[in-house]
Amino acid sequence: MPYDLLIKSGTVIDGTGKPKFTGDIGVKKDRIENIGALGDSKGTRTIDATGKYVIPGCIDITNHSDTHLTLFRYPNLESMVMQGVTTIVGGNCGASLAPLASDQAIDAISKWADPRLINVNWRTFEEYLGEVQKQGPGVNFASFVGYGTLRRGVIGNDARMLLTDEREKVKYLLAESLHEGAFGLSLGLSYGHERVSSTEELIDVSRTVAHAKAVLKIHLRSEGKGLLASVNEVVRIARETGVSIQISHLKAIGKKSWPALALALELLETAKQSGLSIHFDVSPYRTTGSLLYLLIPPGARQGGFAELFKRIDNPEERTKIIEVLKDATIHYDRLRVSSAEVKNVVGLTIAEIAERAGLSPEEALLETVRANEGRVSIVGKTLSLQNLFLEVKNKNALIASDGIGTDQEALREGNVVHPRSFGTFPHFWHRFVGSTTGITPEEAVEKVSSGPAVKLGIKNRGFVRKGHIADIAVFDPKLIRDRATYKNPYRYPAGIDWVIINGRVAVEEGRFLGIRAGKVIRKT
Repeated sequence: MPYDLLIKSGTVIDGTGKPKFTGDIGVKKDRIENIGALGDSKGTRTIDATGKYVIPGCIDITNHSDTHLTLFRYPNLESMVMQGVTTIVGGNCGASLAPLASDQAIDAISKWADPRLINVNWRTFEEYLGEVQKQGPGVNFASFVGYGTLRRGVIGNDARMLLTDEREKVKYLLAESLHEGAFGLSLGLSYGHERVSSTEELIDVSRTVAHAKAVLKIHLRSEGKGLLASVNEVVRIARETGVSIQISHLKAIGKKSWPALALALELLETAKQSGLSIHFDVSPYRTTGSLLYLLIPPGARQGGFAELFKRIDNPEERTKIIEVLKDATIHYDRLRVSSAEVKNVVGLTIAEIAERAGLSPEEALLETVRANEGRVSIVGKTLSLQNLFLEVKNKNALIASDGIGTDQEALREGNVVHPRSFGTFPHFWHRFVGSTTGITPEEAVEKVSSGPAVKLGIKNRGFVRKGHIADIAVFDPKLIRDRATYKNPYRYPAGIDWVIINGRVAVEEGRFLGIRAGKVIRKT
């Protein structure tokens, strides 16, 4: 009997760290049945991979397709598939789309997207995953449960510390979600509703994650001047609970904070040497993608958007906020709006908005946040290239997009996404893998495929291995590169010829076939 799919004469990098080798891969249904010299074997469909790398499909461990609602609005998730991504992991930065223990729980995503854009017909995590599977995603989908979602489910939109009985309710919802397939808990500690959480509260809740042998995913309290203190908090949580931790999009924002990055990496390495399991992921770009309102002082953001808008509307409070902003080192000419409700500001820097409106940059910032109900995304060149190389090369680092899956049709909405949503993984291969950086192809595959699978405990994926699910990418190492730019981010990469998801061909000779071959992956 012929194989359903036969990949011939490719340079296989299997994800184990072993040297690459030339071989064939035989696939039947959704599984890899054989690897090696398969001679005269036949395939119902045959791919000539001569001169190409054959690797496990990329697993994007920090993805926001769920909280930006593109998982439902653009379910092909074409920008991910075309990069060689076969699995995305959502529920990051403290926000997930389940469980919804109250009507306010879904508000955890309101800083990114309007929940009214989709039909929310679930409550539990199990019901949510079932709905995702029913609509059929373009790539495999796994998810964390967000702490902000859990907190709002218990105390509504109050931004305060949890009482003892409220912690117990949160831990119950968390345990149920982990039992129903969540891969862990994510924290968004820079956001108002979680920023008020004490370290003791986090330690208490994290013990539930450790007991389930799941992962604690942390968006740090500070990626600026408080970076080292934030990393120390992570180490303390790991030490006191034994939980496995993944830091999301580790970086040092702003020149004054750049020197702290090397020290943070030393802290994490010392923690690992002491037996703690702490890793981090990196989006391999010098520019950050963030939310404009996060530039507003934390005190003014206390209580969420409703309280923030009251302060902006109050002349005395507004003046106080502006004075604090003036004392901060913010380069308004480097902060460009990438998405907003009011489309005429998209593509402009805050400095340009201020000039056009005849306002100070600080006033323009507040007005832009207020007019868009807080939903304003920005792109800013705030990172050190030297630090970026340090991070990407670090043996504890994984590569993640921190972006969204979408397609070129989304351009009609008038927003501009960060290029990482279309180019992260080709960008990493093109810019960072090779003799100049010292990252070998074998190490690169561990950072994008097998490493995330092992960290999360995703079974039977992340490796090119007999018996594993056939999630595979085939690309030309000489041609692979990203083509998405800041002016035109809706461009697919070059050099990626074939992408196979669950044994089905989703990209053929560089063309997206329009099939949605993904499945929901649950932690077991």
